[in-house]
Amino acid sequence: MKKLIAKSIVGKEYMHSRSQAYLADKEEADKICAALNRAEYQLKEGECWHVYDYAPSYVDQIISLTKTGRIKLSYI
Repeated sequence: MKKLIAKSIVGKEYMHSRSQAYLADKEEADKICAALNRAEYQLKEGECWHVYDYAPSYVDQIISLTKTGRIKLSYI
C-alpha cells in the first residue's frame, strides 16, 4: 500500500499541495517525511511535509529511499 507525502501548512494539515505531492511505500513514508522536514526541502515559513493514509490518482511521482539512504524521485 502507498501513502501520500505532501507539503502542507502547519496547523492545517487537512489541506495539502497537489503540485508538491508524492507517493511512498508505507514502510518508508515516515522516514522520508522526517528527512524532508529536517532538510526543510522546498519549505517556506509555516510549512511542513506530512504523511497521509491515502493515495489519490492525481499524484504522478514516487519518492523512495535508495540502499545508501538517499531520497530518490521518479515518475510512475
